[in-house]
Amino acid sequence: ILVIIFSHLTDETLRNSVAPVCRLWLQAVRNVLVREVVWYSEWDFVQLSRVLCNLAGAERLVCYYPFTKHSAESLLVEALQKLETANQQQLNQNGREISGEAQEQEQDRSSRSSKQPQQSQLVYHKNVPLQYLELVTTQFSSTPLDRFPFPSTLTTLKLTLVRGYVKDFSLTKILTMCPLLIAFQAKLLSTSTITVHLEPFERTSEQEEQPRPLVLRSLILQGLRLELARIRSLLSLTPQLKELKLIDMAMGWPYVWSPLFTYLQTLPIKLESTHFSYNNRASHETEMETKTTLQSKTSEWSLWGLDVQTTLLQSLELSTNLVTKLELHWSHRPQSYGSACHGPDLSLAPNIIHNFLCNSPHLVHVKIVKSVFMIRNMDLFGRRTFGDLTAEKETVTGYLDPESGNSSASGHPGIWQCRNLKTLQFEINAHLDVVPLSFAVQSRILFGYISRVCPKLEDLHISWPSVCVYNNRNGVSYTPRLSLQLEGGICLLARLKSLRRLKIEEYYLCQGPNCEIYELNWMVAAGRDYWSRRRRQDILSQWRAKEAEEHRLDKERMRRGGLPSLEPVSQSKEDVAIAKDLQNLGLLMDVRNAVKEIDSGDSNVFACLERMSFEYPFDNRPRNELNRLFPKASYFSGSLIHWFH
Repeated sequence: ILVIIFSHLTDETLRNSVAPVCRLWLQAVRNVLVREVVWYSEWDFVQLSRVLCNLAGAERLVCYYPFTKHSAESLLVEALQKLETANQQQLNQNGREISGEAQEQEQDRSSRSSKQPQQSQLVYHKNVPLQYLELVTTQFSSTPLDRFPFPSTLTTLKLTLVRGYVKDFSLTKILTMCPLLIAFQAKLLSTSTITVHLEPFERTSEQEEQPRPLVLRSLILQGLRLELARIRSLLSLTPQLKELKLIDMAMGWPYVWSPLFTYLQTLPIKLESTHFSYNNRASHETEMETKTTLQSKTSEWSLWGLDVQTTLLQSLELSTNLVTKLELHWSHRPQSYGSACHGPDLSLAPNIIHNFLCNSPHLVHVKIVKSVFMIRNMDLFGRRTFGDLTAEKETVTGYLDPESGNSSASGHPGIWQCRNLKTLQFEINAHLDVVPLSFAVQSRILFGYISRVCPKLEDLHISWPSVCVYNNRNGVSYTPRLSLQLEGGICLLARLKSLRRLKIEEYYLCQGPNCEIYELNWMVAAGRDYWSRRRRQDILSQWRAKEAEEHRLDKERMRRGGLPSLEPVSQSKEDVAIAKDLQNLGLLMDVRNAVKEIDSGDSNVFACLERMSFEYPFDNRPRNELNRLFPKASYFSGSLIHWFH
């Protein structure tokens, strides 16, 4: 369009008007746009070097360093050292320029003519300092964390230590190295123990009676060891602290939080988000009361899985109007993941959280980390027992879960009432269910439920555990599988018109998708062409026998007392429409209708989707992610854009 417009303009207009305006637009966009660089150590040397060349001027850097690779490590360290050197040179130059300009302004102030019109001059920064760094790593071969060349311009630093190969590090040195840090987060996802040292902060000058206060506003530590006395000295230097979370602290941490709670009340800070939990243990009654008192004053709740009880749910319901964010944490340590996560201590958490969402219409933002949501709580009609709908294989038909809150015995289907939900992050577990997550019907129920009850979702993150426990028969372990095939119903998520980010973590997806390209390429406009539509229609035409078996099983389910229909929660138009749409939950008919809507030429299918990832460390553009999943398909051929990755 611009080329056509420019063709009608003279050379003089293009030279004197169009070119200067376009330059101004480009520089204005560079200053406003937040540019992110993603660095993955498993890429080849050429790609790693090319990515690091774009580091200058980037505001965010996300590094994934899962394995020891000395060449990749040296590249990253060298690039950050050069970036810090350039930052210091820029600061020194700016200081000299400011000093020189002040002198010139003082000299020219008297000689300026008041009759001369003053012209405003736009100043654009050529180099934007790096402010955000996220580092996911197992170990560094030669550089300890507190000696890593973190840029001094950082305002946010997030560290995720996947394994225990990282040595102990000093938080004092990191905060001294990065004096502008507003948010610091360090998580350990390992059985090992890493100690965070907090030495006394030094005074910047002899005239100061105590060290200069920090600008830190958010401090999150998880799975680490830290002395209580040391954290007190740090808190005394953080007058702007708003978020304090000490999650699953390691052995050596005191068994009681009372001394810390008492000390917090003496500080002139107002915490807006807190969390305190210790080493996969439930809190004592007095600690629970104190933590409930602290969190009842805020709009964000961060809960420990072992503390979730019915009484806590009652406290949440009393302050429903104030809760805008809900987080559920528990230990990420592998040894507890196979025991406590599947033990009786957490058996109530799924139903309690589910019931809370069913009675909380004012919960507009929820982030559930490693949740224990169950498919059975989303299975409103008991259809997850239908199996693979083939007569040749044994299925688990005809089962009605007596413990489920969604069975006809209770008469109260569990439908989440948080219609304005924006962010949802959770893990699906089945260790308390009698039906393994091995059939496509469970995927249909999951995707269908979320797409109907949370229509305004913008960020969806679903994870499936690599190993689960089937408790119905002697605790047999099995691997849950997510179906990306058309039969699995992931296309039901196309109803989420506002979805911007989709992330699905499932162990076997790292080996490649379990579907064909035409079963997933509908996510982009290029995948809704004639050839792809025909292939999807061919799949739908093969479902006649399965749909007949599905119809028979549904009749058998109702004959045994299953829920025949779903009553709306209220008589509002929205609740009535949702109850009507959920009637086909888990059925192939629901998927058939969704495919029909997608292939009808509707341009609003995932129109807002910006990033998605299927068992990959970082998010991609939808077209780039599909190209990664199907590398041999020429369907998405063309240059991939990584600069604004």
